[in-house]
Amino acid sequence: MLRRNLLAAAAMTTMSPALPAMAQAPFPEPGRPLTVIVPYPPGGGSDVTARALGPELERALGVPVVIVNRAGAGSQIGMAELARARPDGYTVAYGLWPSTFTLYLDPSRRAPFNRDSFVPLALHVIDPGTILVPANSPNRTFADLVAAAKARPGVVSMAGPGILGWEHISSLQLQQALGIEFNLVHFQGAAPAITALIASQVDVMMSSSSTAITQSRSGLVRVLAVLSEQPNEFLPGIQTLASLGTPLTAGSARGFVAPAGTPEPIVRRLAQALETAITSQAHRDTLRRLGLDATFMGPAAFGDYWTREENAMRPIVAEIVRQGQNN
Repeated sequence: MLRRNLLAAAAMTTMSPALPAMAQAPFPEPGRPLTVIVPYPPGGGSDVTARALGPELERALGVPVVIVNRAGAGSQIGMAELARARPDGYTVAYGLWPSTFTLYLDPSRRAPFNRDSFVPLALHVIDPGTILVPANSPNRTFADLVAAAKARPGVVSMAGPGILGWEHISSLQLQQALGIEFNLVHFQGAAPAITALIASQVDVMMSSSSTAITQSRSGLVRVLAVLSEQPNEFLPGIQTLASLGTPLTAGSARGFVAPAGTPEPIVRRLAQALETAITSQAHRDTLRRLGLDATFMGPAAFGDYWTREENAMRPIVAEIVRQGQNN
């Protein structure tokens, strides 16, 4: 009996130090910052909208939010960094769709991540596409641009922020639909691409509507068409590409993801904070000043959206790869 009691006491002594570790620490810890990776350069649409949300997200979480740019390889560098990050909830990424999944759908990219590398947290905005030219461009209309491209095949230069982003894919689709050929010029993000366009170093660019609105209000670019299904209220008087005879719609979605393996309670806490921040009236007002509306989706709805979009894009990317247009 004495030996049994001693063994029991020893067992309790051995287990006791582990008990506090089993308790779930509060998330986030007071004062410990949340890092948001933006996988694009400063100044582009993703960077602008991520930073616009920062103050509201800080209020919702009660801790500092630090936004860092990890640009390169069409967002592959930043998203790979997130995939390697510790799944403790303190590092998330603000990715761009379809770019996030077109990277791993192209086997030549050898992306060190796939769909299972990430946990969806929240969709933030859907940003329709536009077609832009410099303010001093001789191409005053979309018809002018098409005529110039037909007259000089492969000469009219079209900027894009990265290979297999929506802009690249839509540029290829536009060429095929109209029987024209652009000289596609790939930049490391939207900010350097729009800078080159404004300086007339390139002739035309597909760009998010938020970027187009900002730059057209400044008188630096001219918007020839919008790639949304309906006219954009923030770009009055600009026709849709479909209404001009080319039924092409395109654009991007931006949202937050965490590394795979992030504990479910932390995922829920982050998703709740993001919903509070994204749907706040203050943030909605900020977005509208940028020419956008919030399009919040929680983890489940965002995950379903991701799956649908990836399935739709898979055969398109496969054909682009087959034709060797992925470089």
